[in-house]
Amino acid sequence: MRISEFAVRNQRAVRLAACAEVPRVMVITGPNGCGKSTLLNALRGMGSGTGRTLYVSPHRNSRRQQVQMRYLAQTRIEMSSLLSTNSLPGFDGVNIPSRERDAWNFDEAQSFLKYSLCQIEIDRQTAIADRFDSTGAVLRSDMPDVWAPLRELAHNLLPHLQFHRIDLTNRDQIKCLWHVHSKDVLVDIDDLSSGEKAIIQLFFPLIEHQVNRHLASMRGAGEVVARGHVAVLMDEPELHLHPNLQAKVLDYIRALSLREDVQFVLATHSPSMVEQAVNEELYLLRPAELTPDDGNQLVRIASDEERLATLRTVFGSTSNVTALRTVLVVEGRGADRTSRRPTDGRIYGFLSDQFGQLTVLAGGGKAECQRLVRTLNDLLVPIAPHLKATALLDRDTLVDEPSSPGVMYLPVSMVENLLVDPQVIFKAMETVRHKTSFQTPDDVATSIDSILDELSDHEVSRRVKAAVASRTLRIQDPVAEARRQVEEFAAAVVSELSQEYFERIAGQASEAVAGLKAAVRRRELYDGKRIIDEFFKRHLHDSGMSKEVFVYLCAKEASSRHSVAQFIQALFTTLGILPPQPGAA
Repeated sequence: MRISEFAVRNQRAVRLAACAEVPRVMVITGPNGCGKSTLLNALRGMGSGTGRTLYVSPHRNSRRQQVQMRYLAQTRIEMSSLLSTNSLPGFDGVNIPSRERDAWNFDEAQSFLKYSLCQIEIDRQTAIADRFDSTGAVLRSDMPDVWAPLRELAHNLLPHLQFHRIDLTNRDQIKCLWHVHSKDVLVDIDDLSSGEKAIIQLFFPLIEHQVNRHLASMRGAGEVVARGHVAVLMDEPELHLHPNLQAKVLDYIRALSLREDVQFVLATHSPSMVEQAVNEELYLLRPAELTPDDGNQLVRIASDEERLATLRTVFGSTSNVTALRTVLVVEGRGADRTSRRPTDGRIYGFLSDQFGQLTVLAGGGKAECQRLVRTLNDLLVPIAPHLKATALLDRDTLVDEPSSPGVMYLPVSMVENLLVDPQVIFKAMETVRHKTSFQTPDDVATSIDSILDELSDHEVSRRVKAAVASRTLRIQDPVAEARRQVEEFAAAVVSELSQEYFERIAGQASEAVAGLKAAVRRRELYDGKRIIDEFFKRHLHDSGMSKEVFVYLCAKEASSRHSVAQFIQALFTTLGILPPQPGAA
């Protein structure tokens, strides 16, 4: 390996990032500001002493170039050589404002690519002429295709794109022509899309030696000097690339690393690349403040594929792990493309921008959420022991506070209850209000009260069902007596859940529901989802506004409610996330 091990200390956000055994392909991810770019920039000077280290900056710039023949006779531009330098050389015809190459400046190395390709064509034509002068004939079968490596690159990653030729017809404006989608369409490299150019610029320096080998063969020269080990440091290789192409790039990198003996160290935020990485490749760079005891900020996310699969399943995606944010587990299911039903996680996001500081996961029912929190906290220990997962559960009909650690209840029955406010609903339906009979927020209040009156029986039923705990029968040995066990279990249940029992808890539920009405607390502690559903069904179903949009608009309007602001402030204080402190006067 070009870089077999490293230890980077005290550079910007990196206090210590070390790896004792760097893999052939290393994918480093982590939150913004943790020091990924600093780490890659620091690795440029490390290695085994042979070969090159090529560096691709995160701030890549590619300027359009008017290539003129008179400039091509200068020193040959080797793209791989440019990527291994800290400063770009001067070159007549290439006008760039900055020559420094690091993680904090625009990297202009890509602006040289067109000139490099045009110089290759000059060398190719010169080699053909020299062969003809020396032998008196040149057969196509005797001449290798110099551009074959470039054609193969495009075929593998950009199959809609095909290299055509370097057009020297106009010596004052030489073009590098490509077929795009149709062979009847020719486009200069400067006019390709950002993503198309990004792929060619990223990988041509790695196949350039193959082109040089073909040129040497054309000239009748011996094998070109072996280039030795190569390490490629790529910062944000996903820039301008479609997510599907990002995943293919990682596969291409793996194949290239084996075929060409190239080592890759990538720093990326791409979910597609992170999800495609295997456990040997995937590393997390943690912020210094989340690293225990001044230890190593760089850790392998999982020791084996089974643990990595568990992390991805439990967290929903690897990106939810590597974001290194406090995890909040809420009830309900996650968002999916097949349903337009509003989800609790999104409702919280509309209630306050502060939820952007968290990783919000949908955990299912109450028991599932509590199990998920325990699992998450176990998985977080080796990765980020300072982070904790907490469950924020619907209160439903419960009165007592939760006894389990890491569990909180909403101050209302469910998150939709925070939206059940006449002013909020009146403003949320502003764009379609002319299609309804509502003239004032008081009209909305009247409708809500009517719905609440009709939900009294439903609320009694909710409380009765909640009061009856589930019971489970497990057959014991000897199984020959299973029937007797069933009969005894059934008899015990029938005895316990008697008619008198149900009459008693129904009476208690009726008293509780009546008490909520007397205390004017029905909007907070009735079934919030049912209230919103009924209101939408009665008044907005034919308005043209979807229920999903209606709910999210209600959440946005509810964010200005004083009670909502108090709840959010209390929640984030409990989570240990304090608001930004005002500056000193």
